[in-house]
Amino acid sequence: MDTQNTQRRLLAYLKPHRKTLLVGLVCAAVTSGITAGIFNFIKYSIDSMTRGDTHNLTLVCLAVIVVFLIKGIFSFGQTYFLSLTANRIATQIRDEVFAHLHSLSLSYFNRRRTGAIMSTLTNDVPVLQNAAMSLRDMVSAPITIVISLVMLFSVNWKLTLISLAFIPFMALTISRISKRIRRISATVQSQLADVTTVIEETVAGVRIIKSFAAEDQVGARFRRVNLMTLQAVMRGVRRSAQLRPIIEFIGACGIALVIYISGVSVARTADYQNKMTTDWIRANRAWIQTHPEAVIPPKTVTEEIAKAVPQGGMTAGGLFGFLYLLDLLSKAVGDIGGIMNTRAQALAAAKRIFDEVLDEEPEVKEPPHPIVLPKLQGNVRFENVSFRYGEEMPIVLKDVSFEVLPGEVVALVGRSGSGKSTLVDLIPRFYDPTGGRIMIDDADVREVKLDSLRRQIGIVPQETWLFAGTLRDNIAYGNRDATDAEIKAAAYAANASFIEGMPEGLNTVVGERGIRLSGGERQRIAIARAILMNPRLLILDEATSSLDASSEALVQEALDTLMKGRTTIVIAHRLSTIINANRILAMQDGRIVEMGSHRELIAQGGYYARLYETQLRGFDS
Repeated sequence: MDTQNTQRRLLAYLKPHRKTLLVGLVCAAVTSGITAGIFNFIKYSIDSMTRGDTHNLTLVCLAVIVVFLIKGIFSFGQTYFLSLTANRIATQIRDEVFAHLHSLSLSYFNRRRTGAIMSTLTNDVPVLQNAAMSLRDMVSAPITIVISLVMLFSVNWKLTLISLAFIPFMALTISRISKRIRRISATVQSQLADVTTVIEETVAGVRIIKSFAAEDQVGARFRRVNLMTLQAVMRGVRRSAQLRPIIEFIGACGIALVIYISGVSVARTADYQNKMTTDWIRANRAWIQTHPEAVIPPKTVTEEIAKAVPQGGMTAGGLFGFLYLLDLLSKAVGDIGGIMNTRAQALAAAKRIFDEVLDEEPEVKEPPHPIVLPKLQGNVRFENVSFRYGEEMPIVLKDVSFEVLPGEVVALVGRSGSGKSTLVDLIPRFYDPTGGRIMIDDADVREVKLDSLRRQIGIVPQETWLFAGTLRDNIAYGNRDATDAEIKAAAYAANASFIEGMPEGLNTVVGERGIRLSGGERQRIAIARAILMNPRLLILDEATSSLDASSEALVQEALDTLMKGRTTIVIAHRLSTIINANRILAMQDGRIVEMGSHRELIAQGGYYARLYETQLRGFDS
């Protein structure tokens, strides 16, 4: 995606918040106008002091208090409304990223690192939030520049043109450094994703790390990635740190030249006024001699002399006011440089968000006119189904055909890598077959509404995932409207009577990933979750393979309860658990090589019989 397109997409987020943004912009414009308008107070105050006019000086000071009170009110509005806009935009982007992540297919998560995905929300979105927070500077800096320039030209257009001769050098510096910062920012965001990945992996695998005493190895890996991130960040910091001093130095050169030229003008003006005073005294010597008590000439004459400025000249007040405006202009240009840095960082983060998340299309999509599945009967039919995970990946399933009748229990067996888990993942459309079709109750799964399909399929995986909530929350995850009585009945049917011994019963917090429960207890909670869903079609993915004999017996008893009256497809690790299945499909290299009951397959003495015999010998030994 090119930079202009990325920028257009970011600006589109402003549209829903244009009213709040407009109020903030008006407040920013007023604040900037008042700040630049202080020039008049500076000029008038200094000129009044040089004339000895204390009466007007008092009025000026009172006006300053009132003006700054007004400025404070608008400054608050500027900060509040622009920050409100910025935070709403950041929240909207965060919501969109999170929602889109959950709309993507499993294949996306298979090829992306978890840490890199997390980094999008934890690192990239905050960069956009910081950029949105700088909207105030994006507004006030240009307004300040425009107002300052108008007032500078009104004071002395020749001096202003001399000052502006340094602006192109500032612009060139900002442009060059910003381009470098944009490239560095992309590298920094990538490195931060690597750091997040390492942290996620080590926290998730802390048990393995400690088991192998690999703390030093993991620590060295993290320090290496962290150091690379530090180096990338500091490259960006060096570039950012260079910008303002260079801009200020260029501005200082301009100010020095202005001070010299205008200082000469002020001196010439003072000489001119002194000459006028001397000439007046000479012309009015007679009046002065008749009024010896008079210290100064009449007021009207004093004002006329003070206001007398030679063509092209400048008073002391005018000089200080001009320098004040020039300082405002220089700072505003420096703020533009900071804005360009922020923009470069935001574009790099936005490119990652758009390219790596929001522009990713789910491979499994809702059909244009989906069929809403009624309550399933439970008939499942594979018709010449083939599948591969990518165009360049090997074929995982090859021309698979079979049918499961309503209420049947069908088991899938085979060595690791034979395609069992891939086959069952196609039923709820976690992936779509690359060839053939899958029918459920005579409806092609690619033509049905996804939630009407998945809400009628219960899945009990080998590795149970529990969320860091209560037992109640985890059991009712697929049925949020369930009553406590229904939840308890599901737990009882799943042999999860251990809940009664928990300190807070169903309100007991299970910890992250259910860490406070044993493997068997977690599996029984997963079964209770499936029972509460009351699915017509059930998929059991080696649900007892990692349990000890005692836990397996309880879980198997719960599974038998769950399977009653439901179409069930079982991936079997221990072949002894599927002896009573209606049919067994033996898989090898992505194909079904044998099909039949346990007795029939044993009698054939083929692939399944060898698997069964090998497993029996393993148990006997």
